[in-house]
Amino acid sequence: MKVKDMKKIFILISFFALAAWARPINDGNELFRKGDFAGALQKYTEARKDEPANPLLFYNIGTCQYKLGNYEEAEKELASATRMPDSSLASKAAFNLANTYFRLGEKSSEPSERIAKWRESVGYLKKAVDLSPDFENAKRNVEIVQRKLKEEIDKQKEQNQQNQDQKQPELSENAKQMLARALQMCKDGEYTPAKNLLENTMASDSTASSFGSYIQRIEDVIDIKAGRKPKSKMDQSNADNDLGVI
Repeated sequence: MKVKDMKKIFILISFFALAAWARPINDGNELFRKGDFAGALQKYTEARKDEPANPLLFYNIGTCQYKLGNYEEAEKELASATRMPDSSLASKAAFNLANTYFRLGEKSSEPSERIAKWRESVGYLKKAVDLSPDFENAKRNVEIVQRKLKEEIDKQKEQNQQNQDQKQPELSENAKQMLARALQMCKDGEYTPAKNLLENTMASDSTASSFGSYIQRIEDVIDIKAGRKPKSKMDQSNADNDLGVI
């Protein structure tokens, strides 16, 4: 056999080998376009047997899982797909992963978990925009998820405040008068007498149990004026509104 003929045979063999590998992916793409996500997933899974590290398959499988509502499985696949070297595909993977986190948050019955998932969603949407600055859908979703996130945070703050108010007994008239007098003392710079007044009232009046927070703040002011570090931690409640990348 001539060398030229051998080259022809080699090229044909290589071509058919490539076609055999590509067929499951192409078949999967066709099924996906028709809306048969379960069928597409099966084809992509078949293709993965030959190419277990193909990043495109992580993206395709993860997207199918998302379409099928299998968000936990989609999260794992798409997280790997976001590390693809192709920035355009990585951006799309980040977008789909962000949507996955949003759906996971929607499914969660725990407010804290819902907030955490939606923060992840915002982070990956911003990553999608960083990778593809003209990604308008991602920009729009950032605004939508941020708004939902803020609404959820505000709702939880309101609920927490209501719970706190329900636990605290209503102040007696004497306790109200003592609190007003102590606050006036603080305005006049008489912090130590104000602290002592609140402590005495708290000890003698059961409705004054909420005075502890006032006393702590007064002690912090006294410490600061004396050049000491306050005992209580800084208020971090506003950090909930920081929607930066997680």
